[in-house]
Formats: sequence, C-alpha cells, structure tokens
Amino acid sequence: MRKKIFNLIMSILLMTSLTACGTNSNNNVEVSAKSTGDLIENLDQESTELASTDSTEGEKSKEKTSDREKAKANWEMSLAKEKENDSKKEKEREKDLKSFKEASEAKKPEKENKNTEKDKDKTEDKDEDYAKVKVKFFGDTMAHLGQIQYAYYYGGGDYDFSNQFAYISDFVKDSDLSITNYETTSNPNREYAGFPAFNAPPVYLKNIKDAGFDVVTTANNHSLDTDEEGVQTTIAAAKEAGLDYVGSKEKESDKILYKEINGMKIAILAYTYGANGKEDLLNLREEVDSLNYLHEENIKSDIEEAKENGADFIIVYPHWEIEYQSYPQESTVELAHNMIDWGADLVIGNHPHVVQPVEIYKNKDGKEGLIAYALGNFISKQSLEVSGDIRCEQSLSIELNLNKNEKTGNKKISDIKLHPLWVGTNYDDYGASTKTYLCEDFLEGGDKYDLVDDNQRARIQQAYDMTMETAKTEVN
Repeated sequence: MRKKIFNLIMSILLMTSLTACGTNSNNNVEVSAKSTGDLIENLDQESTELASTDSTEGEKSKEKTSDREKAKANWEMSLAKEKENDSKKEKEREKDLKSFKEASEAKKPEKENKNTEKDKDKTEDKDEDYAKVKVKFFGDTMAHLGQIQYAYYYGGGDYDFSNQFAYISDFVKDSDLSITNYETTSNPNREYAGFPAFNAPPVYLKNIKDAGFDVVTTANNHSLDTDEEGVQTTIAAAKEAGLDYVGSKEKESDKILYKEINGMKIAILAYTYGANGKEDLLNLREEVDSLNYLHEENIKSDIEEAKENGADFIIVYPHWEIEYQSYPQESTVELAHNMIDWGADLVIGNHPHVVQPVEIYKNKDGKEGLIAYALGNFISKQSLEVSGDIRCEQSLSIELNLNKNEKTGNKKISDIKLHPLWVGTNYDDYGASTKTYLCEDFLEGGDKYDLVDDNQRARIQQAYDMTMETAKTEVN
C-alpha cells in the first residue's frame, strides 16, 4: 500500500514538473497529460519528435557551418588576392622609386660638380685673377739749411734738389704708389730756412715728384712753421708739382685721400700729434682746422668713412712717438693696434728720426695689418758728424704688394720687403752733397758697389745691419 501511494505521489510531481517546464520550438508537441499512461505516451512521442528535430537542425547547422566555412574560405581567398595585388603594387612603387632615385643620382653629380666648380671659382685664389699695386713707403723728407744751400748752388742760383735723389730715384719709380712725409713747409712769402722753423722752396716738391713720388703727407709737427699761410702755400705747391697730399686740407672733404690704381681704391690718411710752438717748440700750438690731428675718435670715424666709401685698402700715416727712441711706447702700440682693429690695413709711423720696429699685427678676429712704428729720415742733414747719433742717418723703406682678386673680391698684402737706406754726405764742387742710398745696391753684389769707397761702404753695411735688427725687433 505504501508503495502504491509513493508511486502515485511521484507521478503527480513528475506531471507537474513537465507541465511547468515543457516548452519547445515545435508547437505540435502535446505537453499536457491526463494520466500517467498519457504522460508516458507523450514523453515517448516527444522523444521521437525531438530526435527528428535534432537531426534536422543538425543538418541545418552543418549546412550553416558549411556556408560559413565557404564564405570564410572565399574571404580568405579574396584577402590573399588583395594582399597579392597590394604586394605587386608595392613592388611597382619600389621599382618606380628606385628608378627615380637612380635618375636623381645620375643627375646629382653633374649638379654637384657644377656647384663644386662654382664654389671653387669663388674660393680658389689664382695669381692671374689678382690685380696688384706695388707700394713703397718712406720716412721723413727733411729740408735742413745745408740741403737748401746745396740745392741753390747745384741749381746755379735756381734751387734744384734733384741731386739728393740721384741714387734712389729708380727704386722709388719702380712702384705704383710711393709715399713720403714732407716735414717742412713751402711758403715763398717767407725766408727759406731749416731747423727750427722749416721752409723750403716750392720747387722741392717738384723734385720730389720727379724722383718718383706720388703722395706727400703734410701733417707733422712742422706743418705750422710758417703759420697757417704756410699750410695753404704748401698745398698749392704740391698741387703745382703734380703731387697728391694728405694730412693738411683746404676743406674738410680733403681729410682723406683716395687713389684709384689698377682697379683698386686706396684710402690714405695722415695725422699729427700737434704742431710746434713758435717760441717754445715743445709748447704745441692751438689746433687749426687745416690739419688732421691724432685724435682717436677722428681716426676711427675717418677709417669707417673710408670703408663706407668703398676703399679696398686703408693706409694711415701717423706722426707720433718720441724723437730718437728706437722702440715705441706702450700707448703708441695700443693706438696702432686700434687702427688695425678699426679697419686700417697699414700704419706707417714717423717723427722719431730713427727706425723703430715693424710688426705684423693680427687681432682676435683674424684681421692682419702691417705696422711700421717709424721709418727714420729718408733725407736729412742729421748725419753722425752733425747729430752725434748714427741712427739718424739710417732709414727704412718698405715695399709690398696690395692684391685684390677681381673674381672673388679677396684682398691681401703680399711680398713684403724691408729695404734699409743710408743717408750719406760727401763733398763736390757745389758743397756738402747729401744723398739717399739703397744699401743693397752698394754692398756685395749690388750694381752700384763701385760708386762708394770703403769708408762709405762700411757705414752702409752698418746702416743695413742696424736697421734690419731694429725693424725685426719683436713688439710686445
């Protein structure tokens, strides 16, 4: 009995469970039952139908899987083909790029060669492309009374100073530009005289021109020896002689002299520390507008003006230093360096009446310039016998070339040569004749060796040795 009751309860529970949960996508399946037998019969039927359904859906699933696999295969094939096409296109692009590069490389050397040749033309310095100006610098051209007297007798009553240049004239003329300091005045309205108030006949300047000179500097401590009138008469005499002048001026625009030579523009400037007083030579006169004075601000401004006006080279002739000193003062060295720093190329000093060192100065920016602190007396009566100082009869000329490359515009100073000079006196029918000697011409191997005696040659050799030693003295 208990067993039947248990089976009945279990049947009821099973029917209830199937009624609540028995849903299926197949709506034809009957899931309700009136008895246990019906339930069993329905379960058997549902199982059969479910099996059939599962079989159909399996086939459909297989078909779907097959379609997906086919689609996937087709997609993969399409992707592979697209990839293959992309690969072909990439190869074609690489091929085109390679061809372009090869074509570019083929053209590039030609272009680079042209540029290289062009750059080479710009930077290469060839001698044949350079214009050259040979310049020679000389020291103080004095006019002591003995010179004036000899010129008077030599000229037969007309002043003629040409004899004092007899041995040096060919050397002076062998240049494109020769410059000397004219340390006297030429005022025909005053008596001709030597030291202390120099005044020479105007023909002296003509003789200087005939000797081969092109320019005289006229700013020195003797420029006012015949007052401001003498400044202007000296300018007039220089013009009459065919000489250019610089250092004194008729008007402010004359303060810089420009020379056009062989396609080059050369600016020449000259300055003096002052002019001797009338009664007290050491008491300088008040400055006058007709002279260029050695003021740093003026020099710097004039150099800048010369550069702005297109000067290829700038030469400064300062009248400075202490007389009879063979070595420059520290302040002079500093000023000379400043002049190069400001743009000058050559600084040629005078006034000491003895030779001082020659320096090649190079500043921190690499600019180079030549500085001759003093060249001594080019011509004077200050021999050993007269002055007691043998250095006063020794002098120096500097020869060099100014060069400008006509293609590149490059500029340089070259072929610098130092030429010691001796100022010697002997006697002839007209008196005491003073001449300037180019030392090398009268020493062993020189073409004028036989024109002097042993005593003169010994003085010439001494002048050569002492001058070269001084000129090569290092400047600190």
